[in-house]
Amino acid sequence: MIERSGVQAFEEEFLRFQRRLDDLRESRSVIGGGEEGAEWAEAVLSELDLAVEELRVQHEEIIGWADQAVAERVATDQERHLLRAAFTGSPAPALLVTGDEAIIRRANQAALDLLDISHAYATGRSFPVFVDLRFRAALRSAFAAAVRQGTRSVHTRLVRRRRPPVDLTMVLTRLDVPGARPHILLTAAPVREHAEPGPALDGPWDDAERAGRDELRAGFTRLLLSPGLTLRGAGQALLDAFADWLFVDLVDDEGGWRREVVLGRAPASPAVTRSLRTPGELPRQVQATGRTRLVAHVDDPGLLGHDDEGASIVTRLAAGSVVCVPLSTGNEPSGAVTAVRASARPPFSLVETALLEELCGHLASRLALEVPYRP
Repeated sequence: MIERSGVQAFEEEFLRFQRRLDDLRESRSVIGGGEEGAEWAEAVLSELDLAVEELRVQHEEIIGWADQAVAERVATDQERHLLRAAFTGSPAPALLVTGDEAIIRRANQAALDLLDISHAYATGRSFPVFVDLRFRAALRSAFAAAVRQGTRSVHTRLVRRRRPPVDLTMVLTRLDVPGARPHILLTAAPVREHAEPGPALDGPWDDAERAGRDELRAGFTRLLLSPGLTLRGAGQALLDAFADWLFVDLVDDEGGWRREVVLGRAPASPAVTRSLRTPGELPRQVQATGRTRLVAHVDDPGLLGHDDEGASIVTRLAAGSVVCVPLSTGNEPSGAVTAVRASARPPFSLVETALLEELCGHLASRLALEVPYRP
């Protein structure tokens, strides 16, 4: 770029040139022919030669500046492309987020593979929606600390649509971009991927999966037809096949709700146990609509209500995925079955939800019979 002192010198010289031309124009009217006229013409030509030379020098400087600017721009573009390729092709998962809600601006392929999503799905979404509910508060605190201090690391758990959750340590680094809100670069170092056994995920069923589904359906049907049927026994079969916690709520003739069955793979605290004895809002909502509700990734801490101490039951049970199925025989629903899966396991899939809905339909038909059952 032309230095400012050079520009000022050119402007000053140009002004002096204009004044000399004005003087020559004024003197032209009083100069006659002969020797005076020849000297005047010589002065004019001299001024024109000087102007041409000055313009030629400035033209060469401008060309040199333009070539330098092009070279610098090419080098800058190459550097930008190189950095972008390094970010995109890095084997380490990395995301670029901005704003208080940590909106994803860019994600490399390793991060997309880790989250099991596409770039179009990721861009513009808040990163915390991909984090287990119990880890979000710590993550938001780490974001705030990174904005203030520059770098922060935090342990967290990512939830994925079709794959098991993964525990990892994330490093948050502030990037100072002039004239823009703070950007945070997220890089991840995987710790372990949960591999607890669970039912099949979405997708076509192979022969073994189809056989397992048919065996589950046949076994549950035999259980419903057995003379020693208990509602707790039916719930236990559903718990073993699908969930970590299972609740069965029934509606009496007057519209009152009662929780008949509470089953879990692990014991709960007394405060949670007392709270689980009362039907929450989710079964009532499902009963009102008559439709199954699938929450693949729990995002609402109040989905299952709160215990006696005011704590979220979702947090207490480490719930990651929930399915609530109405117990209906075609008329008004007579209750609902709520299945809860821990966040350390894969979320409920549409295939699993359809199978659970089918089995609950058989259970509702059995409950509608005159044959008595024991809670």
